[in-house]
Amino acid sequence: MSELKRKFKSLAADKPLIWKAIKKGQELKYNYQYQRYYGKFSTDAASITEINLEFCSNCNLRCKFCALDHLKPKSYMSIEVLDTLFYNLLNDSRFDRVNTINLYNGGETLMHPDRVAMFDRIKYYQLLFKAADKPFPKVVLLTNGMLLRAALSEEILKLKVVDEVGFSLDGGSPEAFEDLRVNAKWKKFEKNVKDFIALKNSMHPECKTFGISIVIDPHPLNSSWMHPDFKEMTQLLDSVEYRRLHDWGGQVDIGKKQEVNKKGCDLLMNQMVILPNGDVSVCCNDLNSEGVVGNILEDALYEVYKGQQRLRYVHLLHEGRKDELDLCRNCVSF
Repeated sequence: MSELKRKFKSLAADKPLIWKAIKKGQELKYNYQYQRYYGKFSTDAASITEINLEFCSNCNLRCKFCALDHLKPKSYMSIEVLDTLFYNLLNDSRFDRVNTINLYNGGETLMHPDRVAMFDRIKYYQLLFKAADKPFPKVVLLTNGMLLRAALSEEILKLKVVDEVGFSLDGGSPEAFEDLRVNAKWKKFEKNVKDFIALKNSMHPECKTFGISIVIDPHPLNSSWMHPDFKEMTQLLDSVEYRRLHDWGGQVDIGKKQEVNKKGCDLLMNQMVILPNGDVSVCCNDLNSEGVVGNILEDALYEVYKGQQRLRYVHLLHEGRKDELDLCRNCVSF
């Protein structure tokens, strides 16, 4: 073994050292972003690349690991809020870095009573962007799949408005799936997903599908150990992300504590969340509207982005003072 390989092997065995290197890399990246958008080398352009739209604040499931407060008032996004957002994106070039619209946050998107009309409105803006010779952000829907029956799938697919559809595929077996995702039924989920994929392949083959699968220790982060029905499902999807439980910014006790990120936050830097009433939250982990920094029905999106309420988060996190922010104090996200 060469001396270089020996040194690399030794370094790889030293996990704390690698962890420190990763953390340092994240900090350097954040410092660069901070200086570019908020520091001495700042530009008028917004740093935001993704916007989450919460069509619906409530959910039909009661997943054991979720931080969503099911007792809070139920609300649904109006066409007015949707119009206001896309008007800002279409007419304000400072948001030209936005490349993804995520149709999810705390609630289940497909519980919106006028969901098809909302998708149709997004299609309208796709056409407006095209007429203005402006690229439209990728549209990603994440759903628990319980409401995605074939008839609804067909209505959504014929609009050709969604570029990717993701499904929450947790547990590794039908029994574990139903245990973790309370109120979900595996057979209904399995049928809905298979029907959607079959329709997609004939109506809108460009649309991609993906799964997000929570894997409980000590199982490995792959499908090798999973129930045959689960394995089949992972093979039908275009891609699957396997992940461990996370604690929703410290709001849920998952039985262990991780080392917290000391400086900066990629979620704050790159994302904004638009809630049903037009409120803007700083974080996709904020399922209960604790990080609201403005409202797009009251102020332009850029004014919220550069407003003092949001900049307080940006500057305090840059200074490593996350303990002063209630929403961020216990968060372990990078």
